Amino acid sequence: MSEFDHPIQLSDLRALMAVLRDGTVTSAAQGLGLTQSALSYQLDRMRKTFGDQLFVRVGNRMAATPFAQRLADPATRVLQIVDGEISQLGRFDPATSTRTFRLGVNEIGAIVLVPKVIKRLGQLAPRATLAQMQVRPEEMATQLQDGAMDLAAGHLPELDKGLLRQRLYRRDYTCIVSQDHPRVGETLTVRQLGQEQLLESPGVPATNRWVRTLLEQSGQLSKAPMTTHHVAAIPFIVAASELVAVVPREVFDIFRPIARVRAVRLTRAIPSIDIHQYWHPRLASDPAVRFLRELVFEVAHE
Repeated sequence: MSEFDHPIQLSDLRALMAVLRDGTVTSAAQGLGLTQSALSYQLDRMRKTFGDQLFVRVGNRMAATPFAQRLADPATRVLQIVDGEISQLGRFDPATSTRTFRLGVNEIGAIVLVPKVIKRLGQLAPRATLAQMQVRPEEMATQLQDGAMDLAAGHLPELDKGLLRQRLYRRDYTCIVSQDHPRVGETLTVRQLGQEQLLESPGVPATNRWVRTLLEQSGQLSKAPMTTHHVAAIPFIVAASELVAVVPREVFDIFRPIARVRAVRLTRAIPSIDIHQYWHPRLASDPAVRFLRELVFEVAHE
């Protein structure tokens, strides 16, 4: 416990040092952004707290008492710590940071989002690095809570509970086939879709479920789908076969110049999904994580 009647406040130490420096209450008050009466009131309170006059008028100046002079040294050290070391904790300078940012995304995010993030990071924080983390969705919440991951991005409704999120954009999907597919023209009916063999990937689970439900509700007995764990492989497998796949529009746009595939319009509209970024409330005010969130939001809207 303090031996003084009231807790010592930082504003008290700042007031003390201002009067010591300027020698008058008027000048000190101006430097602190206070009225003269407000500083005088604070000095009166400090005198009661410390049990010492602190300053007495000598001519036109306020002369410090021996106690105030002894107090100046520890007050200076405290204010240096607060204004230097502690205040730096709430700052983040991208230009000089060497931080490694950790972003959790699936394969689609690695293809579509990560290149944009790296490019912008190189412009704003050239000494920082990005570690792309591919963690199972059921583990992402724990990783975000523990700080092992700064941010996660994607369609991850299972992460909603207990986390903060921000919508980045809406992802559209399209059917693709090889450019010379012998049976599929510019459009594809549900009945035709049921007669073709599908290519699926665990990387687009929501769309896989939608397609299966659509076929079941339409009474279509589709062939057992072929699968690949790599979304990036889908355009090339489709180009070399007669398979049909449903992929994110961004994936089609990226691989269309190098894979002989074309988009076809399904007569039933494929539902879009919302892509969000997620972070834990514990890190919401961290300046570095906030910088990453703002960067991801900006590149997602380009």
